[in-house]
Amino acid sequence: MGRDGSRIVDRPMRIIRGSSEAEVVAAFLRGELDSPRYGERIRELLPAAGLGESALLAPELADAEANTLRARVLEEHRAWLRREGLFNGFPEDVDWSLVGLVPEEVLSILYIDWDWWLDISGGTRRPVDAAARIRAGEVLGARMEEDELIAARLSSDDPPPELIVASTPDLSRLVAVEGHVRLTAYALFPAYLAAELPVYLGTSEHMSGWALF
Repeated sequence: MGRDGSRIVDRPMRIIRGSSEAEVVAAFLRGELDSPRYGERIRELLPAAGLGESALLAPELADAEANTLRARVLEEHRAWLRREGLFNGFPEDVDWSLVGLVPEEVLSILYIDWDWWLDISGGTRRPVDAAARIRAGEVLGARMEEDELIAARLSSDDPPPELIVASTPDLSRLVAVEGHVRLTAYALFPAYLAAELPVYLGTSEHMSGWALF
């Protein structure tokens, strides 16, 4: 893993299967549903859109209306359709797939270019650096017990939602779109990572135009 987060794993990234924007939108909302910070907001927005939690936990991706409603929920929550906030400059022409990442690749994923993640990583955006600072007691409010519970779910019957990451087609840099807290937990407790972790990957020639890339 390069100091800039570049991939140096000597193997082709394994593509498990193709995916779709509708599937990734559902996965994003499912990840936020699990979040202590955002879960309550998602639970408010779902019934207002005529959806239940099952629309995230077991989405019917062939249902075009449900896909549209989920996109609207993500719009209300994160300005997805307007491409503002987290999605400022996020390209429209993204190819999505589900890929399998080895632990070294998982731990090479960068945080978004955002103040909090810059602060806890010492400016590098690397989760392994954030983990080192947390272990050294340099991050106020860090709760390693809670992080271990998140990481331990990887080996349970109820694993955490898949991470969502973005890159350019050359895969030289992987940046987290959703799942920063989980990614931090994996960096703190990498022993829980299996030989391969399924992750949603979106690539675009224009990904460098994403403001947080």
